[in-house]
Order: sequence, then structure tokens, then C-alpha cells
Amino acid sequence: MAKSLLIALTSPASANSVEDFTTWYEETHIPEIRAVIPSVTEVSRYVLASVGNAGNDLPRFLAVYEIDDADPTAAEAALGAAMGAGQLTMTAALDGTVNPPVLQFFRGI
Repeated sequence: MAKSLLIALTSPASANSVEDFTTWYEETHIPEIRAVIPSVTEVSRYVLASVGNAGNDLPRFLAVYEIDDADPTAAEAALGAAMGAGQLTMTAALDGTVNPPVLQFFRGI
């Protein structure tokens, strides 16, 4: 069982960008996150079963990053530093305004 989790909710920017979004997430974003947070042991992705969030028909995705560290503050700090330093590749296929990403770190109990 993971000692901590990073939960990320994301959406594509448009219906035309779903495939680009998925490719970027799987081939670029997840490897970059794993490089920034080496204690990530597993990543699982899901899509919201009921479409129609925030008044549109775009899918909402959930990524669950399992972290092998009981205190996720180091992972959160590493992610924040990487984002601030521009070390993570972003894409126009990610919705950053209407349905922006939501990131939450959880500690196991």
C-alpha cells in the first residue's frame, strides 16, 4: 500500500485535443513527474464516468500517483520547485482556465 498519494484532476482544452492531451499525459507528463518525485511507485489514470462537468461535455481525468514516503511534503515541495523552474513540459491540450488542474496530496493513516 502507498504511504502517500498525489491526486490530480485534469481536463483537455477542447474536444479536438483529447488525443493530444492523453498522449502528452502518458508519454511526457507522467515520466517527468516520476523524475521530479522519485518516490512515485505507481500511476493509475481514470476518466470520470459521467460526462458533463462545469457545463461542458469534455472528459475529466483523475491520476492517482502512489508515493512511497509517509510524509508527502517533500514530494509537494519538489513538484512546486519543478513547476516554478519550468522543468515540466506543458501543453496547449491541457485546460488551464475553464476546468483547470486540481492537485492534492494525501498522507496515509
